[in-house]
This record gives sequence, C-alpha cells and structure tokens, in this order.
Amino acid sequence: MNNKTKNGLLMIVSVVIVLVVVVCAGLTCLSWMEKSKEEGAVEAEADLADVYTYEDILAAKEEGRQELLDEIRAKIEAGYNATGALRQVYADTDEILVVTDGGIVFAPVSENVAKSTFSQDHLQVLESGEFQYVENGEVTSHKGIDVSKFQEEIDWEQVAADGVEYAFIRVGIRGYGSGALVEDDSYETNVEAALAQGIAVGVYFYSQAITVEEAIEEADFVLEAVGRYDGITYPIVIDIEKVGEEGARADALTQEERTEVCLAFCERIAEAGYTPMIYGNTETFTLLLDIEQIAVYDRWIAFYDEVLCFPYEFSVWQYTHNGTVAGIDSGTDLNLSFKEW
Repeated sequence: MNNKTKNGLLMIVSVVIVLVVVVCAGLTCLSWMEKSKEEGAVEAEADLADVYTYEDILAAKEEGRQELLDEIRAKIEAGYNATGALRQVYADTDEILVVTDGGIVFAPVSENVAKSTFSQDHLQVLESGEFQYVENGEVTSHKGIDVSKFQEEIDWEQVAADGVEYAFIRVGIRGYGSGALVEDDSYETNVEAALAQGIAVGVYFYSQAITVEEAIEEADFVLEAVGRYDGITYPIVIDIEKVGEEGARADALTQEERTEVCLAFCERIAEAGYTPMIYGNTETFTLLLDIEQIAVYDRWIAFYDEVLCFPYEFSVWQYTHNGTVAGIDSGTDLNLSFKEW
C-alpha cells in the first residue's frame, strides 16, 4: 500500500468513511462463512471465484485506494445503493460483482462467451418509469411482460393498447418441496387472451429438477401444454434460479449438476422445434451455471437497476418486478427484448 509510514491515520479515516457510507446504504459486506460438507453447492460456487470480505474490498486496488473510496462515495451520494455503486466501480474489469448468500463474490468473466453489446448511452428512462433502447433516434427494443396467476385477472385488450408486444406466461412449476409438476391456474386463460389480442407469447417454467431425468420430464410437461396452441412463437424458458428457502430441493445442486439439468431441458425443447431460453440473475449466470456450456442458448437476465452491469450477451432484460401496465392491477415484471422471434 502507499505511504505505509502515514497509513495509521489514513487507514482509520478511510475505514470510517466507508463504514459510514455502507451502513447508511444498508449494506454489510459479510465475510464468507465456512460451509459444512453437506453444502456441496456452495462449496462448488466458492471454487469458482475469489470471495472478498469487507476488508478485501477496501484493499482491492492498492494504487489509487483513496480514489476508489471517493468514487464509491460519489455514486452513493448520487443515489445508487451501495451494491450498485460497487458494481459500477468494478464494471470495467475482467470480473463481475455478484451478491450471494455469503456476501460479495468477484467472479471471473469468461473470455469464451460472447460479450454484451449493450450501451448504457442508448438507454432511455421514460417519465412512466419504463425503459427503452434507442439507436440513431429509433427505438430498437421491444416492450414485454411476464405474468402468472399472481397477476390475477388481466384485461389483455388494455395490455395490448399499452404497447406490450409480447408476454412470457408461466406454464407451471415443480413444487420445491413436493417435487410435483403443477400447471399455473391462469396459463390457458392468459395464453388464449394474449394471442387473441395479437400479443406474441412465450412461456416459462419454474424448475426444481434435481436430475437430468426430471429436467426432461419438465420439458415434456411444458411441450404438452404449449402444443395445445399454434401461436406460441416466442421462447420456452427455464427459470432455474435458487429458491433460497428451507426445503428447496434444487438449492443443493452443484454447478455441474445444475448445468446438466439446464442443458437437458433446453435440448429437449430445441428438439421439439422451439427456441429454448434460460432465465436468471447474475448469480445464476456466473456461479450456479457454467456459462460456457450454456452459451449457445438465449439468456434472459433479471437485473433491477438503471445501470446494467452484466458482461455477457443477452436477449431479454427484466428490469423491474413492480412495473405498471394498463389492464393489470398488481405490480408486473417489465422486460426489454433486443430481438424478435
């Protein structure tokens, strides 16, 4: 570190500054806790990246250390939460900052996976809070939603009038406790009504498969439901994120096991002539799955911030879970897609 003879006072001041900032922002960067042998999935994740404690973050850049602290502070004072500020500070490095159960992880960015061409300069945030992507004065993104029975009764005519071009409709789930396959109560109603309004339809399935065989079973379940309709042209999506609750049957999967499950589902969907897609957040695509093995498939990233810090190519961005859409009374997931199917 610089000027070690002076760092008695500097270290105290620096640490106090960052402590105040982080406490005010409501973020505590926890130390990575020791995991028992039974927590194989977490051990597998820890093998993938260096896990930094609070002190490690302070010392991450030996040169220009004070500049780092000033930059973090300035971003928080500008309105970003502590996690968002840290992500932006490290956005131009060869690592991606991931918030996970144990704290903050700096995961390496693979050189073998296509990088995102998304430019923050092209993002516009409208007065309504909606996002759109504009290139050369033209909106090139597409407005979409994803819904399930939790949105209750939907007026799809109003949804279409509000400019929604496509909808990902939940087809079902595998119970994370029972393991039973269950069709969403509103699946048929939503698909039929959306198609009747000329809205493009894709579907998603909340997976809790723990074996390749179960993944294929889930894919076949979805294909049967999708096969009832001729107009489902958008991707069939596997949602393979962690549940994070006691008894969640898939949370203990290793990265290798979860990747195998994901690939089995996607391959089955592709074989049936549909487009597979994978939904997840930064943890999903950096720690839970082997990004290099699944790189061939479209990705749908969930990232709730105006500044998107995700290094890999993606097709859909879910930017809020609490959007407002005409015809839907409750908060709704809003999405931008950067292609059509």
